[in-house]
Amino acid sequence: MRNKNTPEIRFAGFSEDWEERKLGDVLREHNELTKGDVYPIATSSRKGLFLQSEYFDGERSGIDETLTFHLVPVNYITYRHMSDDSTFHFNKNVMKTPVLVSKEYPVFTTNEEANDEFILRNLNYSANFSNFSHMQKKGGTRVRLYYKALQTYKLLLPTVKEQNEIGDFFKKLDNTIALHHQELTLLKQLKQGFMQKMFPQEGESVPEIRFPGFKGDWEQHKLGEVSTFINGRAYKQEELLDSGKYKVLRVGNFYTNDSWYYSDLNLGGKYYAEKGDLLYTWSATFGPHIWYGEKVIYHYHIWKVDLSESLDKQFMVQLLEYDKAKITGDTNGSTMVHITKKGMEEKKIMLPCIEEQIKIGDFFKKIDDMIVLHQRELDALKETTKAFLEKMFA
Repeated sequence: MRNKNTPEIRFAGFSEDWEERKLGDVLREHNELTKGDVYPIATSSRKGLFLQSEYFDGERSGIDETLTFHLVPVNYITYRHMSDDSTFHFNKNVMKTPVLVSKEYPVFTTNEEANDEFILRNLNYSANFSNFSHMQKKGGTRVRLYYKALQTYKLLLPTVKEQNEIGDFFKKLDNTIALHHQELTLLKQLKQGFMQKMFPQEGESVPEIRFPGFKGDWEQHKLGEVSTFINGRAYKQEELLDSGKYKVLRVGNFYTNDSWYYSDLNLGGKYYAEKGDLLYTWSATFGPHIWYGEKVIYHYHIWKVDLSESLDKQFMVQLLEYDKAKITGDTNGSTMVHITKKGMEEKKIMLPCIEEQIKIGDFFKKIDDMIVLHQRELDALKETTKAFLEKMFA
């Protein structure tokens, strides 16, 4: 049986018990103030440390650069000291320049007794620190974690050598995740670039790029002339059962669960979606989706789109995806994206011949398959990292 002061998984060659220490014993505060026009101003968030010009898509209005800010040197750690839910996220400045944050945000690094990568992951991911931060709530709507309170946090520390091994291991995992995320982003951008060139622009009848052998103008049609939109089932919550013949497909990420069933009602078949059906959500997560699962009853926020013989399904998925930005602009001032069935049927689209549609649809499906594969790899890496975090910290 392992000692409670050691983790479940360790690197070979380490056997000593981990020692309980106060965090303040291994930290070194950096309390340097400077004017806002010396270095870039950054924002510390739960997604990372970002320059405000990037985080707010342009310099945030109202920033007075004559004010003083806390300086965060390269490789130093900072965090937003207030939280609405007792969760705090710590960020290391891995930019190639010092940055500035609000002077309310603490800035620190570790001394020679601790590895900063090890400490960073303990603070961000350990259950022990989560429990500590939730104990800071003293009433009111916001929780404050000042540096003085942070120093009192008690954690188990191995030798510096073992901390270095663990810290380097997770840093490599993070770098791999960042690389996969960058590749995924580039792949999505590549698809958007091709869409801009392989579908006609507004007022045009031919795209900029075409497959060899295809000529002539694309023809304009109303969407309702070449497809039929069939509404889903409008049901009441009390109609749902925890067992039955057909599951219910919900809007969002097109999901079902084991407690959403209808009893075996005779719905005439028109509310059923089967494998291969083209579906379209008209609120919340807007857009097309081909259903590859079991036979389900689909929710009224979803339409089934029956296509004429002159349309290729994969092409229509891409066309509807490409047109989504224009469709989601039709919100009538509402915060929830919404469009009527008639509005969809009246949408004007440009169509090439069926053979060219098939070429375009297959081309973009291959890119979509690559995106899905990269996303799965990225998700798997994140799950692997999470599992190691749970087993490599005492």
